[in-house]
Formats: sequence, C-alpha cells, structure tokens
Amino acid sequence: MKHFIVGPVELYPFTKDIYNKDYFYFRTEEFGNMVKENMNRTSKLLNNNVENSLIYLTASGTAAMEAVIENCIANNDKALVINGGTFGKRFCELLKHHNAAYDSINLAWDEKLEWAHLLPYAQKGYTTLFVNLHETSTGQLYDIKILSDFCKENGMYLVVDAISTFLADDYDMEKYGIDVTIVSSQKGFCMSPGLSFISFSQRMKDKVLNNDFVKSQYFDFKDYFKNIERGQTPYTPAVFIMYELKAVLDYIDKIGGKDALLKIIEEKCIHFRKLAKENGLAFPEKYPLSNMLTPIICNDIKAGELVKHLRDKYELCVNPCGGALADKMFRVSHIGNTTVEDFDDLIEKIMLSINEIKNKEFAYDR
Repeated sequence: MKHFIVGPVELYPFTKDIYNKDYFYFRTEEFGNMVKENMNRTSKLLNNNVENSLIYLTASGTAAMEAVIENCIANNDKALVINGGTFGKRFCELLKHHNAAYDSINLAWDEKLEWAHLLPYAQKGYTTLFVNLHETSTGQLYDIKILSDFCKENGMYLVVDAISTFLADDYDMEKYGIDVTIVSSQKGFCMSPGLSFISFSQRMKDKVLNNDFVKSQYFDFKDYFKNIERGQTPYTPAVFIMYELKAVLDYIDKIGGKDALLKIIEEKCIHFRKLAKENGLAFPEKYPLSNMLTPIICNDIKAGELVKHLRDKYELCVNPCGGALADKMFRVSHIGNTTVEDFDDLIEKIMLSINEIKNKEFAYDR
C-alpha cells in the first residue's frame, strides 16, 4: 500500500529501521542529552530562540490542543477562534468543554480568510487568537501575517496549531510573534503517531509558569518545563519516536536543511497540481493552499467511492474528507517518502478509477 495521506505518512526507511536498533533506557543521562539536542534542533526549525521553550507530550495533536487551553487560558481570558473546518471547530469544542469564553469567525469551506473577517473583533477585549494555520480538512493555508498583525494591534496572544503546515510550508515563530506552536510527530516530521510538541514564546512561557488554574496533573506544563531542562518528561514518553526524531533531523541536515526539504515538497506539490489540471481534475482556487496537500473536487462521482476504489484495487491510499465534504472532495498529501514518479502513477490510477466507477468496471467488489 502506497500512502498519499497527511499522516501517518509513507515512512522513510531510516525511521522504520529505528525499531531494529539498540536504545537507551529513557531515565538516563544519555537519553536526556539526546532529547535536549532534538529539542534545540527542532526549536531552530521553528525559529524560536527562547531557552527550554519546547516541550513534548506522549499524546495526539488534539490532546496537545486541549492541554494548551488548560495551561494558557485563564478565567479572565477571552478567546477568538478561526473556524473554517474540522480542526477550527475542534478548538471551539475544546474551549466550550473547558467553559472558556470565546467567539469564532466561521468560514464556509471554500471561503478565504480576509482582514475584513477580523475587523469586527478588533479592540473587543479578546486576549488570545486560536488558529489551525493550515485547515487540514479543506487545504486552506491562512495568511499568518494578517493574523500576526491583528494580534499585535490588539495585544493578543497568538496560538497556532501548525500540525499540518510545519515542515511543508515556511513557518517562523519569531518573525510573526507566535506565542504557542503545536505540532505532531505523524505529519511534517514524517514519523509514527504518538508525540506532540509545543513551543512557547517567553511571555507565554512566563504565563504558564506563573498560573495557578491548571487542574490536570498529566498535562500540567509547569512540570514539563522543569523536566525538559534535563531532557526528561514527568511521565513515560514514546521512546522510539524520539529516536525517529533524531533520524529525521539528521536527514533534514543531510539534504541541506529546512529550505531544501520545503523545496522538495513544493516540487512534488507543483508537479501533482500541474498533472491534475492537465487531466481535468479540479481543486480549490478561491483560497491559498498549503504545500502539504491538494484537495481534489469530485463533480461526476462520489469522492468517498473513489477513495475506496483506489485503495481496494490499486493499493493507493489518499485522504477522504468528512462531513458535508465526504462525497465532494478527497485530499492528496505531498509529504513523506514519495517521489514525482509516484504522483505520475497516482494520477494515472485516479483517472482509471474515475472511468471504471462511471462504467461500473470493478467486479472485484460486486
């Protein structure tokens, strides 16, 4: 099975091989030193120079989103959420669950975020803006400069879920004054699922270290900040994924750094979209797309049926969409261990599948 999904992605051989190698017991100085090195190298990729400002959780991206709300939103805070799809909605659901005061800017799935959407919320007492910078469910990549400028003008913290944009698109915490960045192991890092990383500005780190409102024990960031100084976590981490991280960081250095990696992904993205257009396939053009993935709009057949057909007959796995978009659109990822030749094959099989579905030429599942 070849995977063209956002995560878990098609893994590189050097990460798969981790599980065949020796490892340190995690409560040792050797493991702690490796973790500290990994954290420092990852912070550089994020362009965050605050010392010991990156922590990690053995948990999913949604757990990290919730933990950020638990640690960064006090009773007197008022949040604003960019809600343009599944993951923007998730921030709303989590804030509601924690009885946090919030409002949301609700966008239709094909509606581009503009400065005009933000203006009605200016100088209205909001303290924190939450955004899934790349709304993975639709492919839209929001304009980080617009969001950054708005937060600066309104004295707000900027919290970014960068899970499906980091290491696919350019990302810079210091340049845009980002206070919190959330990323996960299974997307841009191209590792196994199981770890989430949270990076903090100095002012948000200070807020977390001085808060007295966190009720969770497992997700109390004060404990994580204390432990990360020696490369440790309060509780058992996903040990092997930390070894995967070292291997991925070594790979990024080997190919020439973050910019080289972004160029590889961009080339695959451009190649696929060019082929898609040449074959009459449509993708959203009303809003900017991340290089992470391309959403393909289906007009003549049901998208979910095409996704299943590709998987069952051709062993090619692409991302379905959920909810109202389930029959309208599917998504193709450009990250992971794939090549432009793989995308040539994928386009060929997509076109064959469309024709076979239209003509009911798939006796294998009758």
